[in-house]
This record gives sequence, structure tokens and C-alpha cells, in this order.
Amino acid sequence: MIIQNTSSPLKSLYIIGGRILIVLKSSDLGAMSPLALLEKYQEKFDRVSFAYILYALDWLYITGCVELTKQGDISLCN
Repeated sequence: MIIQNTSSPLKSLYIIGGRILIVLKSSDLGAMSPLALLEKYQEKFDRVSFAYILYALDWLYITGCVELTKQGDISLCN
């Protein structure tokens, strides 16, 4: 679920998705592998499970904010 009343707001896909966008914007290469993204996310923000990162990436992909490169990395859409 995108928003839940019972869990921490920091586990909301809106918050995690926004933070993923911040990490991708600060990337020098413009694209990152999912595992590198997880490591950078956890260095900069609170620790979340890989599943939450994947859920947020799914949501960002559906909304057209991120895309997959041919190498399988994640990049921001233009």
C-alpha cells in the first residue's frame, strides 16, 4: 500500500520514492544498479529493506519517473 495509517511514515512509498529520486539526482553517472541504489540510500537516509526499495521503484516506474537502461541500471526519465 502506498499510504498506511498503522506504520511509520518513513516506510511510505511516497517518502521512499522521493528519497530514491534524490539519490538518483545526486549520482554522478546518472544511472545506478538497484544494489548500488540501496547502498547509497542507506548511507544517506534510514535503513529500509530491499523489498521497500523495489516497491518504490515499481511505483516510480509506473508513474514514469524512472526507467531501466539496457544494462539493467535505473535512471531518471527526462
